[in-house]
Amino acid sequence: MSRGDLKVAIVGAGPGGLAAIINFLRVSGIDLSVFEGARELKEIGAGIGLNQNTWRHLQLLGVADKLEEFANRGDGTKIDVENRNGNTGHLISRRYQSVDPDTPARSRIERYKLQNALLSGVPKDLIQLNKKLVEIKESDEGVTLFFKDGTDAGPFDLVIGADGIRSVTRSYAFPDHKLSYTGKTAYRILIPQSAVAHIPDIPQGSCFWHTKATHVYTNPLDNGLFEIATRAVIPDTDGTKTSWGQEVSKEEVVGHYSGYCETIRKVIDAPDKWLEFAIFGGPRLDSVIHNDRIALLGDASHPLSGAFGAGAAFAFEDAHVLAQSIRHALETNGSIAQALRDYDQVRAPHYKALYEILDVNAGTAKEIELAQPELNDDEFVEEIVAKGLAGNTQWIYQYDVTKVWKDYLASRLEDKGSIDQSLVIPDA
Repeated sequence: MSRGDLKVAIVGAGPGGLAAIINFLRVSGIDLSVFEGARELKEIGAGIGLNQNTWRHLQLLGVADKLEEFANRGDGTKIDVENRNGNTGHLISRRYQSVDPDTPARSRIERYKLQNALLSGVPKDLIQLNKKLVEIKESDEGVTLFFKDGTDAGPFDLVIGADGIRSVTRSYAFPDHKLSYTGKTAYRILIPQSAVAHIPDIPQGSCFWHTKATHVYTNPLDNGLFEIATRAVIPDTDGTKTSWGQEVSKEEVVGHYSGYCETIRKVIDAPDKWLEFAIFGGPRLDSVIHNDRIALLGDASHPLSGAFGAGAAFAFEDAHVLAQSIRHALETNGSIAQALRDYDQVRAPHYKALYEILDVNAGTAKEIELAQPELNDDEFVEEIVAKGLAGNTQWIYQYDVTKVWKDYLASRLEDKGSIDQSLVIPDA
């Protein structure tokens, strides 16, 4: 394909979509269109974590300076995160921030601040709003998108589905892939720190309060705000659970945490209202490309149910590798089909490893119950938190996909014509 001919559409302008925009704007020979279903760009939710790999990509995207004031740089005395027994308040573990002055520690900010930083790198009129995708059609000419407002766009040579966990793009490309409610619901809110200032024993940093089946997360943010994020086990008896940002009253929330220690009961009672997020997930896709024309990224590609607290970073990594693979194809007169397979082969092993961690974690509780049936609830909590801490996941946040991509490409080019066929994903 000659340069200048590649028509690319990005569906979705969340963190992953915005990162994809910035990456693809830097690739010569791209005619880029962007569609977002919302009427206005706004983030729903509370805080969002910025881990080491998140900062790496913010720097690559050229927007890190917009968030630099929120980069926590540790001196070895500042608490990074605590784990406590939610029933008793007992401290189980404590980790301090990084002492490396050049490495930002894990930071937590309001979601809209990340969105604004990313938007600073996007031309103002590029994103077409109120374009809710409802249908996709393919022809010899390419992929055409149809929207709820009756309009359509295309045909495109490449469509990038960055349209979140409820991805219409994924449903089209992989109709057999189904989401399901996990049985857990999250409640999240930001309130003034003054609303909890009277409550004793609130840690001055990130803290997870664990019970046998649920947890509560508390964290004082900047600008005098206090974040609360919780999990509750709630069956979907009538099939009406929705996945994102339904406002609910205090009365609908407090009862789920009546068994917690006094500190957390008072924290949960502080907000007058909450946002409810039913947690949906789905199995890992072996491939996230379709017909050499469609690629998925972020939650659209792998609905991890919020695991690891690094969804934005995963989407940034996806966007980087996808743009680099397309850049390489255009600069070497390669095929888009091979570029998408490169993207798939770089990212698939990473997501496979993440899903394997989830599988291990899911089995840990059962293993403890079988091996140590004599444990009471408090002992069980301490045991499962200890096992979770022992299973090192820090590599996830230090993972450098830029190096992985360079190493992969160098290896593929060196072995051209003799690639291990077990690693080659067949054409869709």
